[in-house]
Amino acid sequence: MHASANARQAVLTPIGAQALAARNLELLAAIENTLDGLYADTKLLRAIDDGFREIHQRLMGAAGPIDVDGRTQAALVKASDACARIHRDAQKRHQSAGADPALHPDDGVDDAYDEYLGAVRDVHDTVEALREWIVTRDAVLEPSTGDTHASADALFAAILSGP
Repeated sequence: MHASANARQAVLTPIGAQALAARNLELLAAIENTLDGLYADTKLLRAIDDGFREIHQRLMGAAGPIDVDGRTQAALVKASDACARIHRDAQKRHQSAGADPALHPDDGVDDAYDEYLGAVRDVHDTVEALREWIVTRDAVLEPSTGDTHASADALFAAILSGP
């Protein structure tokens, strides 16, 4: 009788089959929405990265200092920090998706998150490279005072005494 009870439980009623099918359709829709969102965001991040690279290329031909007032550097620091926050958030979502027993490796969610995280890292690295390049370039182009110092102590004393 026990085997017969198990056999009855294994057979889905029409209502049970409909509920299971609806659940599966909801899961497939959620997966599709997640993939669509990640692919669109990855594409946008790739375009942003290309834009920063183009800006860098165009700035290489500039004659004078680029960021005298430091506003560009401040904006690039904010962009870099935003990338770091986005990356941390996406890593958490990626880990959550990886722990979801309803998802399978062939669903594509893991691969989509890997691509997205790579795009975020690329934008971060491009922004940081641009920021460092501008700071270094502007420092090199800064006019020299012409002062020379006999020792490190004399240099520090001149720096601390101000202009």
